[in-house]
Parts: sequence; C-alpha cells; structure tokens
Amino acid sequence: MHWIDRGPEPARLAAISSQYTPRWIAHYRGNTGVKPTDSHWRNFHADLATAFSGLCAYCEELCPGEIDHFRPKSRFPERVYAWANWLFSCHRCNQLKGDKWPAGGYVDPCAKSKPARPENFFAFDTTTGEVVPQSGLTPSRHLKAQSMIKDLGLNDDSHIEKRLLWLWAISEMLKANLDIQDSTLRKLTARDTEFSSLARVFLAEQGYAVEPD
Repeated sequence: MHWIDRGPEPARLAAISSQYTPRWIAHYRGNTGVKPTDSHWRNFHADLATAFSGLCAYCEELCPGEIDHFRPKSRFPERVYAWANWLFSCHRCNQLKGDKWPAGGYVDPCAKSKPARPENFFAFDTTTGEVVPQSGLTPSRHLKAQSMIKDLGLNDDSHIEKRLLWLWAISEMLKANLDIQDSTLRKLTARDTEFSSLARVFLAEQGYAVEPD
C-alpha cells in the first residue's frame, strides 16, 4: 500500500453532495426517515479510477474497481458524498472492509500528513510475499497496521500467490539482465504500476537505487 494523490474534487460533485447528504445524516444521526438508497457516487467511478491508475488502494492489484467509502457511510454519513472519503478499491477489499472501523481507524492511502501515509506503516516480507507492519512502530501504530492487514485480508492466499508470482518475474528479469536499465527500474517502481510497493522493497534489497516516495 502506498500514498496516492486523489487530486481535486470533480466540480459536479458539490451539487450532488448538497442535495443528498442531508438525508444520510438525518437517517444515521437523527434516526429519521428510511435508509437512503441513492448511490450517485457511482457516477464518479471513472474519475476515481483515473486518479488511482486502476489499482486498488489497498492491495495494489489492477481491477475494475469500486468506490469504497474509507470512513463507512453508516458511521460517517457526513462523508457519504465527500471526494476526500472515496477510494478506488477491488471488490474483495471493499467487501471485507465493509462497515468496519476500529477505534484508531485505518491507515489512509490518501493521508495528507506524511507521517500518516502508508509507507510509514507497511512493509513486505519478500520471502513469503506477506504485507507486514513496519519495524519500530509504536504500539498504537502497529495495531493500526495489523488491524488493516487482518480486516482486509491483505495476506489471504490469493494476494500472496500474485505477489510471489510478481517477485519471481522480477527475479527472472534480474537474472537475465543484471544491469537492469533505468527505464525498466522506473517502470517497475512507478506508482501507476501494479505491486510497485512490493517491487520497491525487493529491488532495494537487491541493491538497486529506488527513488524515495
């Protein structure tokens, strides 16, 4: 998982937010009215897919994608139509996350503060393909990272299999060409490339100079 600049809010969103957000707030904060059924955030799927390069904000896999409400709709109805609360997510990560929201929250892939960004919470075990909490985290930050890994199933077999296959592919590339070209290195570690966070960790371990985030 890595930091993503979501970019500016689409101009047409403000009017939709003004029209539909109050009924979500009324239902979940005021216990009035039936549960809203509108889902106009889906009209912004293409905008979000472009911002996230078609990659899931959580597992970094290329996917058709869905709009995930980072802070769940039922718990944060004020943010239902907030661009700053939307993430591009694969169906699996979105479904597993659901309405979960632990006491300390989750790590925000679009966090504005640098210390709060994913790179300061997560690393990889390139032997097993697992996402792991960064070493040296405070207990509260370690718990936040570990909760996210567990709740979203980031180390489920399907994810591990894909990461290990990608690590094997990069290893074979390195064996074939030990003097890997800068252009290839940049492509493997570019943030619009699938599994770029994993590639960054692995290539750094192999002694390649990886540009900092």
